[in-house]
Amino acid sequence: MEIKWLNYNELPKGLYQTFAELFTVTKPDEAISNVFTEVSVMKVGDDTYFPVTKNDVELKNSFVCSPYTAYALYAKDELKAKVPNWLLRLPLLLIIRFIDIFLKFGNIDRNVHVNNFLLSTNPYPDWDGNGISDITATIKEKYPKHAIIFRSLNMYQHKHLIKLFEENKYQKIGSRQVYIYDTDYQSWFKHQNNKCDKRIIRKQQLQYVSHEEMENYLEEALELYNKLYLIKYSTYNPQFTLSYFQKCHKDNIIYFQGYIDANQKLKTFSGLFILGNTITSPLVGYDTAAPQKEGLYIHAIHSIMLYKFKSEKLLNLSSGAAQFKRLRGGLPSVEYSVVYTKHLSLKRRLTWHILQFLSNKIGIPIMEKYEL
Repeated sequence: MEIKWLNYNELPKGLYQTFAELFTVTKPDEAISNVFTEVSVMKVGDDTYFPVTKNDVELKNSFVCSPYTAYALYAKDELKAKVPNWLLRLPLLLIIRFIDIFLKFGNIDRNVHVNNFLLSTNPYPDWDGNGISDITATIKEKYPKHAIIFRSLNMYQHKHLIKLFEENKYQKIGSRQVYIYDTDYQSWFKHQNNKCDKRIIRKQQLQYVSHEEMENYLEEALELYNKLYLIKYSTYNPQFTLSYFQKCHKDNIIYFQGYIDANQKLKTFSGLFILGNTITSPLVGYDTAAPQKEGLYIHAIHSIMLYKFKSEKLLNLSSGAAQFKRLRGGLPSVEYSVVYTKHLSLKRRLTWHILQFLSNKIGIPIMEKYEL
């Protein structure tokens, strides 16, 4: 199968061209301030495209292109927030400390991510896996010292793809548990929590703001995102800039929507990324100082659900707020990265194998037990 590396001006107009322009005409950290990487686009066959990021040893990177950050730094923040049991948390922190040292030793961040949109969840195009061996050979030739990674593969949507990757000598490494909504409105609304949410939304009487109208609220939206993802959760989440929000809104890379109060102040919003038959919501924000009874997070999720039912697509609502999502019909599905390391040194292959063991045999069972 023919594989080509394309510049942004060689791509057809649409998502891939605007994405490539955003991250190649200027430095990626001018769009996402804690993302340090090199971005290119690969064409596979006649009509399949993958954004590709290449890294070496860029420190203080976001987890969207850094396995070291994802499995060591971000994991530590997640553990402190989600595992209240100190007797369980302490040994896990010691394991993460070991992982931290070991991943640095094994040059874990010398890698190439394929299909990386630099978002928390990267949906896949309508691709049956044809060309995996050619993609692998092409990247090995261009980057012979880099691990090859495909992130954001979950067992609900991508079981066949994961099997194909394993047949092509890729390792399957667990990362987290995501929540899938693949049902109609009537089935979804049977959940009592969804009925309660609708009553809360009616009571608050906030005004819905469409994508077009959100142009005037992007600065406020960024502030709400930062309060939730960076201040409340972890600074290793992507640190988006206002120019990124503006570019994504103008070129329809992200579909924005929100709610304002009677004073025209933005209280909550969501940003949707749609590819093929999959919707993800990498951007959510709300006034974290507001009383919980106002249901601002509920407003954001409800607007995402309504878009899902209107478009009749599958929704991958990512990880986090697990209990909330389960009670509203979300189906848990383990998410994996698949990694090719056969061409690397023994030290680096061993690093990935140990990470695989720790993630699949310790991390994932804990996530499933505690419904994280």
